[in-house]
Amino acid sequence: TGFHFVDEAAPPKLLRALSLRLIERRVAVSWWGNLRFEKTFTPALTDLMARAGCVAVTGGLEVASDRLLKLMNKGVTVAQVARVTKAFRSSGIFVHAYLIYGFASQTLQETVDSLEIVRQLFAAGCLNSAYWHRFGVTAHSPIGKNPGAYGIKVWNVGERGLPQAASPAPVFAVNTLEHEDSVDCPHAMVGPGLKRAVHHYMLGKELERAADSWFDIAVPKTSVAANMIEICLAEGHRDPSAFPEAVAR
Repeated sequence: TGFHFVDEAAPPKLLRALSLRLIERRVAVSWWGNLRFEKTFTPALTDLMARAGCVAVTGGLEVASDRLLKLMNKGVTVAQVARVTKAFRSSGIFVHAYLIYGFASQTLQETVDSLEIVRQLFAAGCLNSAYWHRFGVTAHSPIGKNPGAYGIKVWNVGERGLPQAASPAPVFAVNTLEHEDSVDCPHAMVGPGLKRAVHHYMLGKELERAADSWFDIAVPKTSVAANMIEICLAEGHRDPSAFPEAVAR
């Protein structure tokens, strides 16, 4: 009676159709899956999904920076993510966010600012859980195919003469490229602080603690306004027009 839909980004229209059909046929199941935090996930749609048995969603907030989200062509903004995740949470749906640090051209300031945005999202009740992943370049991704557009250099594994693992993966399985960023940022040293912070946020702890205090190295203070997410949510509005059928039911 539980189903995990493994589509990388389930379309809102498809999830609406699925929800309507499940309700119409009175099918009592629980389901969850991956999606993009698109603006068409209105409170009306998230309520419909909850009625149809949706219990959780996962999506990529990624770098939590509008500049970097635009660079990676993610198709969402921080404000949009705030409003959509809040809609899911208000409907009683669990929300997990995938996070990335060390993206191409990401600065130390942007890393601290990203953590501050994540802190505010947890404090505002937009997220239940999250996890930071270290960025890596894959061969067939847009950045792997055109690294210069992102300000990085790439090499195939082993080309730079760096020490390799004792038992390297077969060549056909090697998809991750070695890369060098044009921006000097100690990504390896900020990872532990990012993960410690989110661990506490998921427990509902240390939500008032300054973002820059989590790191083992000196970092700049955040440049993000302390009420940024609060403002984003206040500017949002319940717009049922995107899915009139959902509202009618």
